[in-house]
Amino acid sequence: MRVLARADLERLLRPLDVVEALADAFREYAAGAVTVPDRTLLPVGDLGMLFVMPAAIAPRAGEAAAGALGTKLVTFYGGNRERGHPTHQATYVLMDAATGRPLALLEGTFLTGMRTGATSALAARHLARPDSRRLVCFGTSVQAEHQLHCLAAVLHPRHVTVLGRDADRARRFAARMTAALGVAVEVGRDAAEAVRAADVVTCATTSTTPLFPADAVRPGTHLDAVGTFQPQHRELDSATVRRAYVVVEAYASVPAAAGELVIAMREGAIGRDHVAAELAEVVTGRRPGRTTADQVTLFKSVGFALEDLAAARLAYNRAMADDAGTEIALW
Repeated sequence: MRVLARADLERLLRPLDVVEALADAFREYAAGAVTVPDRTLLPVGDLGMLFVMPAAIAPRAGEAAAGALGTKLVTFYGGNRERGHPTHQATYVLMDAATGRPLALLEGTFLTGMRTGATSALAARHLARPDSRRLVCFGTSVQAEHQLHCLAAVLHPRHVTVLGRDADRARRFAARMTAALGVAVEVGRDAAEAVRAADVVTCATTSTTPLFPADAVRPGTHLDAVGTFQPQHRELDSATVRRAYVVVEAYASVPAAAGELVIAMREGAIGRDHVAAELAEVVTGRRPGRTTADQVTLFKSVGFALEDLAAARLAYNRAMADDAGTEIALW
């Protein structure tokens, strides 16, 4: 059984390659080859929670190696920021879909961050305006870093603004991301002002209440909400959701986790039919992405087990190719 540590994954997984692997996986999902049951949630007292997230891609006839099977074990402990630990920590077990044989144990925290950012980038490819160059990021966490890496790989922004609750942390984050992205990353002081100037806004926070007012969102903006994953929490208000053309990872994930949508429905701001598409439909062209330049678009992400499986499969295949002496692209 192969063990792929964080350092291995940092070497093997490049943002654009993960975006393409996810696009392939969502096409398989659209074709009916994927099984993703509801995630299992185990509360750990009032300290945190454990999620179990399995997924399977059925092997194609005569191509057993093309399938995949795996599960992620991920914990969320909201108090970990104060303890100096990530709020999300995870491990992934990858298996052979044809035999059930364990193939690899992967460090899942980096895997989760990368696949979340890459999923947002895949959605932005279809939902953001092609000329989007000003990117605003709410949050200064590890996940916010992945969001910027992956969105920048697709959008090529010329200017980035970050907003965080801790000014010193935000300044350090901005300096680090300036060096990593090769573009100016500044710290914003006013949320509404930053959003008014944005082409794309990504939200990767632990906030349970809206981060900015709806009237700050100008026509043509793409919104990316990945921070909340519980039905009672939201980063965007109902008026913002009502304005937007909404795409989700999967329809089935909305009731249990997409707080922005659940709350907006409960408040009567939208109906269930306000969700225009799931990502697989947009990727395959069954439903449209952005249709006009002034359309406000929203991608709501809560974490979908297929994404973990696709990223794990890519990392494992690249590791095996590396062992065999096949040249692979690195960071």
